[in-house]
Amino acid sequence: MARIAAVLAMAASLVLLPTGTACACSCAEPEPRELVASATAVFTATATGVRLTGPAEGGGRVVATLSADHVYKGETRAEFTMSTAAQSPACGYAVKKGERYLIFARTGGSGLETDLCSGNRRLPAGDRPLRLTDETHGLSPLTADLITALGSPTRVRPASAESPTARPSPTSPGETTPAATSSARNVSRSSPLNGAGPLLAILAAAAIAGGAVVVIVRRRRSG
Repeated sequence: MARIAAVLAMAASLVLLPTGTACACSCAEPEPRELVASATAVFTATATGVRLTGPAEGGGRVVATLSADHVYKGETRAEFTMSTAAQSPACGYAVKKGERYLIFARTGGSGLETDLCSGNRRLPAGDRPLRLTDETHGLSPLTADLITALGSPTRVRPASAESPTARPSPTSPGETTPAATSSARNVSRSSPLNGAGPLLAILAAAAIAGGAVVVIVRRRRSG
């Protein structure tokens, strides 16, 4: 009976005592090609906003908005929004506003999602493409195999770099544009006085001649 009681006590202790490793997030990082293949979007970006949706203890999630500088896979966008679990034991990935990251995200029920095991890395500030010499923080250092698997990125043009709307060049005070010259010619050609020059000359000559005749007649009468 004593042995049976001892066995039952040991079994009860195994059931009731929690184990720390059972609650922790454990990641086995896959090969670089598998990381890229399993992701919907891969990009480097700086976090511009981080907010919590729902209580962290109740399965809440963190939603991060990131301003992208290079896209390695997926749709090229200037801004990405993704979510992750709020707690690290649930494999949530910690994102801090103002920090720059290499993000591997996949499509989930609420849009793009990522986690601690996705292969994300915190990067130095800036907007240049990834380099092997970059000091990163993640599951493992940045490797040549990962850079090769990522391939050449597409640079994201910031909104301020977009070409402005073309404006007409100003004209100096003494300069006449071809359009203005053409308009002046058209006005000159369509003026109602065009073609009346000869008629006006004849009328003027007749008036002068008539005046001369009147003067001669008056002189004769006075004489």
